[in-house]
Amino acid sequence: MVKMFGFTIRHCLIVITVVIAIMVLSMPAHAQVGGPCAETITKYCKDVIPGDGRVMKCLNDHRDDQSIACKDWIEDQQKRLKGLNEACYEEISVLCKSYPPDGVLIFQCLLSSYSALKVQCREKIREIKDHLK
Repeated sequence: MVKMFGFTIRHCLIVITVVIAIMVLSMPAHAQVGGPCAETITKYCKDVIPGDGRVMKCLNDHRDDQSIACKDWIEDQQKRLKGLNEACYEEISVLCKSYPPDGVLIFQCLLSSYSALKVQCREKIREIKDHLK
């Protein structure tokens, strides 16, 4: 069984999905509806109250209904977040060790400790945030 940071790949993908949801939900409402997943969100998730990963759960529930662009965007974000875990491994181990490895809290921990992060980790966070614009 392949593991990353002691967790199965399936668990890591769930974590990545949750982190993507937090990043998307932290954007302004008009930005949340835009992008390659806008059609799926508008069609299948319009009644979902944002927060606690509900929009991303809805997207996952309708994975077969997503456009290829939406699927590609989610896959791209998963790759970027895997890179974040690799770039910020030390910071996660030190600054975020008291957080459960659910991705959501880890990402928030990294953001709240941004000034203490090494350049490589900060660059990866900026890269992800810039890609979401």
